[in-house]
Parts: sequence; structure tokens; C-alpha cells
Amino acid sequence: MKNANTFVLSSNGLLANSIFSDKNKTIYNYTSLFITSLLLQPITHEEGHRSVLTELNIGAISQPIFDKNMVAKVTGVTDTTLKNLRDTNLPSYIRLHTAGLESDFTYLNSLNSKLSFEEEEYKYIKGDILARNLGVSFYYLTSFINRKFSLDEYKSPELERDIVGHDIWGMIRHINRPDMEFHRYTTWDELTSKEKKMANRVALFSLVNFLNPNLMGIRNYTLKNGNKIGFNIGYSLAPFGEYFQQNVYYYIPAKNLKLNPYLMEYFNNEKVFVAGGIKLVNYELSPKILLNSSLDVWTQPENLSYISSKGKLGAGVQINGAYKILDINNEKKKSFFVNLGFSAKSKGFIPEAPSLKEDFRVNMGIIYVIQ
Repeated sequence: MKNANTFVLSSNGLLANSIFSDKNKTIYNYTSLFITSLLLQPITHEEGHRSVLTELNIGAISQPIFDKNMVAKVTGVTDTTLKNLRDTNLPSYIRLHTAGLESDFTYLNSLNSKLSFEEEEYKYIKGDILARNLGVSFYYLTSFINRKFSLDEYKSPELERDIVGHDIWGMIRHINRPDMEFHRYTTWDELTSKEKKMANRVALFSLVNFLNPNLMGIRNYTLKNGNKIGFNIGYSLAPFGEYFQQNVYYYIPAKNLKLNPYLMEYFNNEKVFVAGGIKLVNYELSPKILLNSSLDVWTQPENLSYISSKGKLGAGVQINGAYKILDINNEKKKSFFVNLGFSAKSKGFIPEAPSLKEDFRVNMGIIYVIQ
């Protein structure tokens, strides 16, 4: 999920820096909005779903190109495999439904960070950020505006069917009735009255995502001391319920210090669980060394359960260092960095983190920077 988001976000920025001009900005923004809606958002959304299966060593195929029914999907999984996942690992099965929206949410958080910290200009990514916010909102609001859901997929061979169908309705049915007879897709009509109320509430809560000055091109506010501050409020779904997130972006230009503290309120059917964290973004330890790091601390329901009122404390940390190996000076300064880092977490859910279990990973790669 994170790899796909980073790749698409970086490619978009690289393309904009290469071809955008004030003369073609209108054409560029409309083209960007169109391409994001029809291709780029489906790529990152469907990769979110597929990444859950990949982490569980279950093979699947992402098909992000809309078919004749205007459906992008992940295929290659049998009913038996999905039923076994639901029966043995319910949090991961619920995340299989919500991971596409989780991917959309974390992608937009990355865009907000780049805008608020002045690492990207609004004019370059206007089409991308607008298309994604509208696309995510439309998906949530289908509970109000489009309650018909085609079951034509049942006519397809089993391995060609989408893994979950409607993400939100499927999540709601399975999280409330995990022991019911298994079938892959959920229609609006088969939700109980309680579940329909939950779907409508989820749709309303999703409108919180518009509380974001970046959508209007207001990336931050300058304080009297010269420092800058930005913010946004977001909402998304978790493997055990839902959550709100409040981000603050504090930028000290004199020290090139970029801090992103945030609060989160996770909630299931029984209780609200408080969490928080902070990110350090692209801090220059020296002219050749960049540091990125994050710390998350949370309480979440025990065993990531929708019906537990008991909280479990958890934490996660990420540290990534990048060393500059090459500068290319021409019209725009370009640099190459070697990146090396690690992440570690206890059992629990961190948006965009691959595993719900205890986890330790080492990562490395090459970073290309245009200034």
C-alpha cells in the first residue's frame, strides 16, 4: 500500500515539475483530474486491498482498470479462502474491505503534508487532490445516493470476481454479524436497520474530510515569529471500527524543521480509544543527510475487536535516513540519495502499516529529488 502510494505521488510530482506551465495550467489541471479519477486513484485504492492479502501470503491480482460495469477490482481469490480468513482472522478480513479507503486516506495525508510544509505547490497537484477527495466522498455517500449494487459478478467465474464488492456495506455486515452464513457480496437491502443507520452515519462522518484548507489552496498560516502552521481533520475506517484524525503541520523555515503532531480517536461499537503521534519530515542533519521519523502511541480495543470495551496499549516507531550521493545542477537542481531505515511496532493498527501483528522491517532504496 505505502509503496504504491509513494510511487504514484512521486510520479505525479515529477510529471508536474516537468511539463506544468502557467500557459497550460487549465488543461493540465483538468487532465490531472481526469487521469486521477480514471486511473491513478483506482491503482492506489485496489493496491490497498491487494496488500492485505499479500501480507497474509494470499495471492491476488489487482485489476485497477474500470471494466464495462465501471468496476475496478482485485481478483484471484476463492470463496473458501475468504470464508477461512473471516472465520480465523476477522480484523484482517474487515481490513480487506476497508484497506482501499485506508489507502485513499493515507495518500491524501501525504498530499496535505507536502502542501503544508511547502514541499509541493497547490497548482501542480490541484487536480489530484480534488479528484481524490471527491472520489472518496462519493464512495462513502453511495449509502445515500446509490443504494443499488449489481450482483452481475456472481455470473463470473469465481476467480474473476472482486474480492469484497461494496467496501463499506461488506465491512458493516461482517463486523456486526461475523458468524452468519458466508457469502461474498453485500447489498443495501440485506443490511439490518441498525447496520443501515451505521452506513448512513459513516457517510455523514466522511464529510469531515472536507475540513481541510489545502482543498482551497490554503496550505498554511504564517505566525508572528515567522513560523508556519497548517491543519486538517480526517475520517476513515479501521479493522475494528472507525477513527478521526487531527493533523497539525508546524514548519520552522529558519531551521527547516517540519513537525506533524496528530491526535486520533479510534472507536468501535463499545468505546472511544485515544491515540496520537508525531512525524519529523525531511530534516537536514547536514547538507548531505536527511532524516524522517515517526512515533505512534495508541490504545485500541483488545484483539482489535469491534465488541470489546477493554483497551490495549501499543506503539510503533519509524526511522529513515537518506545520504546524498549525487547532485546535478542545471535549470532545476536534482539530487540522488541512498535511503536506509527501519520500522517496528507492537500488535495493533497503524494506517498504511502492512501488518496488524508485532512487526519489524528494514527498508532501503534510492530517492530522486528535484528542487
